[in-house]
Amino acid sequence: MNIAPRAIMLLALIPCVPGIAVAARQAGTAENPPLADAVFKNVQVLKGIAVDEFIDTMGMFAAATAKDCSGCHSPEILDGKAEAFAVATPMIQKARFMIGMVNTINRNYFGGQKRVTCATCHSNASKPENVPNMAIQYGTTPDNPNSMQFVVAPGSSPSQIDQVFAKYIDALGGAERLAGVTSFAATGTYAGWDTGLSEVPVDIFAKGPDQLTTVAHRTEGNSVWTFDSRNGWQATVDSAVPFTVPLTGGNLAGARLDAMVALAPTRIRQAFSKWEITKGVIDDDRQVQILRGTNVGQMPVNFYFDTTGLLVRLLRFNDTPVGAVATQYDYSDYREVGGVRRPFHWVKTSTANQVTVVLKEIRPNVAIEPARFARPTTARAIK
Repeated sequence: MNIAPRAIMLLALIPCVPGIAVAARQAGTAENPPLADAVFKNVQVLKGIAVDEFIDTMGMFAAATAKDCSGCHSPEILDGKAEAFAVATPMIQKARFMIGMVNTINRNYFGGQKRVTCATCHSNASKPENVPNMAIQYGTTPDNPNSMQFVVAPGSSPSQIDQVFAKYIDALGGAERLAGVTSFAATGTYAGWDTGLSEVPVDIFAKGPDQLTTVAHRTEGNSVWTFDSRNGWQATVDSAVPFTVPLTGGNLAGARLDAMVALAPTRIRQAFSKWEITKGVIDDDRQVQILRGTNVGQMPVNFYFDTTGLLVRLLRFNDTPVGAVATQYDYSDYREVGGVRRPFHWVKTSTANQVTVVLKEIRPNVAIEPARFARPTTARAIK
């Protein structure tokens, strides 16, 4: 079993600071998100960042070191003692020191760029090695599929990028048919580390231009992810904070992109100011063309198209104080619904969770009440 994904299961136990101001609980908008040091107790270094960015930072620690929460926090967290998360264990003190060390290296040698991160040295090991591993030197080491490195194909041009997108839109059914679908409701199953890998019912609601809501119906209550075309939120059962978490930065940009891919893929080409193209291989032998879109001040996004023209993978990033973390979607089982092909199966992988969604039905052009895209007040708000 991969240890790192267990981090999200333990992060679910993290409490809100007892006695936190009600105003902070209600500050659930992208314009004024609650900050980590106002929500969590005894935050000494990671101050002044939004809650979703703080959780992503914990995900970086887990992924880089192959630990879960109990690897650094007091073992009393496993007994349900919420206050134990604030205990400054030797590992937590070491982590605080190493954040300063990494920041100093990047500031002194890389002009403040985050070239060195937790993953640079740890590489899925709790203790970095100081001697070479000859099994790696003389063996075959697969490339990191979530690497931010991107080598542009020689002779690439805007016309090549246009051709890839044209083939993609045609593979989906054509621009005219896509424009004819202004909403859809889908049902299926959701299974992830947050459900103990058990399948639970899921509802997905999409409405133009960029509104998307996903509701996973867990036995403990609903987990909800919503984007209303401007703001995004997540309200998850037993989440790291007991109130709706507004999405910020790369997570908010990612929510907007998720909505676009779901219902308005014709707009992806114009959604980025710069495009680059290269070729690659995924899943050992699957040939793909990879397009990278970037906007000023945002993390890049990679789109992987197979030989049929369909989007089979999407890779986006979110920045944290200790480096970028990735979110990867793998799409498959495209089926035609109302003249438009849509994926009925996808896997979403991040440092916080790995989720598999399998759709059973998609109903296009259905009426969806505006409340479906409103900010969820709690994880149990939408039934």
